Amino acid sequence: MIALLFALFIATMGLNYFNLTRIGNALFFVTLALCVYWLKFHATTQLTIQL
Repeated sequence: MIALLFALFIATMGLNYFNLTRIGNALFFVTLALCVYWLKFHATTQLTIQL
């Protein structure tokens, strides 16, 4: 999931570099929403060790 988020941020920077700012900004906000989802549902879950 982290690799996907980094790839989306890289794609956002690439779109903005090529002056596609409207699409880049939309992708940026989608990526931010995915970051919040990942933080809420994956990073805050309790770690379980199955022995």
